[in-house]
Amino acid sequence: MGDRLHWAASAAAAALCALLPAVGGAPIALAGLIAGWAAVSAERRVPLLRIAAGLLWGAAAGLAFALLADRFELRYVWLYSGAALPAHLKLANLWGGDEGTTLLLAALCATFSVPVARELSARIDAGALIAACYALAAAWLAPFAATPAEWLAQAPSQGMNAHLMKVWMLLHAPAVLAAYAWTLSLAAPALAALGGGAPRWPASATAHARRAWALLTAGIGFGMVWAFEDAMYGQVWHWDPVQTAVLAVWCLLGAHLHGIPGWGIGRGMWRWMPAAALLAAALTAVAMGVTRNELLASSHRYVGASSWAVHFALAGLLAAAGVGLWARGRRPLAGYPPVPSQPAAWGLRATQVAFALAGLAAAGHLAWAFAAGMQGAARPDELKPFLATLAAWAQGSELPALRAAFDRWDVDGYALARALLVPLTAVGLVGGWFFARRVSRRIGRVSLAFAASSCLAVFLEGGPLARHYSGAGVLSQQVVAVLPHIDASLLTGAYLALGCTAWAATAAWRTPRAARRVLPLWLVHLGAMLALWGALLSTGLNAYSQHLIEHAGDWQRAHRGYAFRIASLQVDRAPDGGRGGSEGSFRALAQVEIETPSQGVVRGQTLYRDARAPVAGGGGPVRQLCEVLDYRFARYADRPGYLLHPFVAHGWLRDVQLWVSTSAAVAALEGGAAAGPAVVVLRSFPFASLLWAGLVLTTAGALSFALRPAAARRA
Repeated sequence: MGDRLHWAASAAAAALCALLPAVGGAPIALAGLIAGWAAVSAERRVPLLRIAAGLLWGAAAGLAFALLADRFELRYVWLYSGAALPAHLKLANLWGGDEGTTLLLAALCATFSVPVARELSARIDAGALIAACYALAAAWLAPFAATPAEWLAQAPSQGMNAHLMKVWMLLHAPAVLAAYAWTLSLAAPALAALGGGAPRWPASATAHARRAWALLTAGIGFGMVWAFEDAMYGQVWHWDPVQTAVLAVWCLLGAHLHGIPGWGIGRGMWRWMPAAALLAAALTAVAMGVTRNELLASSHRYVGASSWAVHFALAGLLAAAGVGLWARGRRPLAGYPPVPSQPAAWGLRATQVAFALAGLAAAGHLAWAFAAGMQGAARPDELKPFLATLAAWAQGSELPALRAAFDRWDVDGYALARALLVPLTAVGLVGGWFFARRVSRRIGRVSLAFAASSCLAVFLEGGPLARHYSGAGVLSQQVVAVLPHIDASLLTGAYLALGCTAWAATAAWRTPRAARRVLPLWLVHLGAMLALWGALLSTGLNAYSQHLIEHAGDWQRAHRGYAFRIASLQVDRAPDGGRGGSEGSFRALAQVEIETPSQGVVRGQTLYRDARAPVAGGGGPVRQLCEVLDYRFARYADRPGYLLHPFVAHGWLRDVQLWVSTSAAVAALEGGAAAGPAVVVLRSFPFASLLWAGLVLTTAGALSFALRPAAARRA
């Protein structure tokens, strides 16, 4: 009966939204009311949630149909889509705006609340309330509202954001959104456990936590690849406020997962596991609120979104409920006598604490940035790189806007990185000992003593990076200050990887049938350490060289034995569905070649795209160089319809980016032969392949572990 009602509700909502979009908000609002009813009705909770989920998925299908059919009379379609877009990018716009994203999130939350509700019998279900909250927010945002007549008279459609017109839009956003919904589904069991009302952690919640962590890892990885190819970022990580919030969620999910084995009410540190899950859910709402709030400078932004208050209010309610139930759960727990802990259990708890501290450190720095921004505190000059150079070249009328942009607060990534290196080092030591001890207690003790003493020596006297770092990268001075910490974390990461590998090999040798059980855990831990090595080495040891090219076709020598040339430049102006009006935007494809020390000559192209007039794309070599090297200025210089895309050559030893500035493209579009030299920047990132390989291994292991039956997960 429940399945029939679910599919009937979904089909009816889809047909209504597709045929009569003017009343498309009705099934969304109805779903919110039904989910709210389910939250307070334990007997009818599951069928009501399934009906609500069906209505929401039907509305989402109706909105997808409108996007594919170019129904520009709907405001949402007019704002985010374009007739010239390929079908997959039209469909990707379903999560390209706040209205569609909130609708999808509500549908996911309602769906994922069902299995948890089956196992819990709480008087009020937090998961259903979260689904109701987001469904009503989606109805308020009105994804099926009509396009104003003056907008349609101005242009057939606004077009897609240029930064989103990539295949990563199909992977990064849905993975993160599904991870968010699975994380939010942990709120209900976490609250029940904190209050002492859930003596057994639901199996469905365990599966949800594993899937959330796996998909969040994959989503972060896809986002890193995306950022690596975009001038708004240019590197895999830069402590954007949204990135910082997502990292906090990822760390707290890690703390929660390490606390699940052997969990029970009354045992040592039993509140840490549900508390980490609840904090992860609350910070998920914070991350979505940060994406929609304009106080902090951020490259992740739903422009004009007004729903940030809903997300922040939900986060506050979850935190307040957690505090109240934590206090309630502190009363004597009769019938739950304390259970003595084994040494291995203390290893998991120490790892849990380290992950929790890392997540709280990220959340604390984010809160500090918000507080400073709200108070109007002045940002220190050291957090404004390139501003002095840009100020000397900026026009007088632009200088106030430039200073205002750099005065906006974001997260102090350097301070946060220094703070996070400490728990990272601790996780490596504890994790290495934990796995080595499972091979042999003596091996565990001896290896821990050796790793700890080596870590201390590296920290005090410096390791390979501290001794051989050349300081040729953009972050040279900032990296030099923490090189001993990086060396120590790399060493302990290697200890964890070796310990996990030894344990997996020993377990498989002792019991061949155990190989299938230990393989996912080995992949997760080995991949995480490889990703850590790759991220630290590629970011810390990055190098660049800048060049002014007068004539295309000539080979130019660069740093570390590289050479490059611009072989040709092709220019057009045609509609492509992106921002830029009906006539299309200017596009310049530079065919480039890079001669590498080991791979020979690799060929590719760079893209310059701009919806503005050609003359507005220039600004002088200094400004263009700052745009490539500093994401803060790139964010300031960004305009709707503008994109600078490098050619990326991936290699096992290093990845290389070749950026060709807009000046050559602008000169060609204006018809001039040599309006000015082209600014070209060659950047190299050593051992970035470790990062990509590590992310693949970690995600594969996590997904394999999360999707297997519960009985097969015991290792």
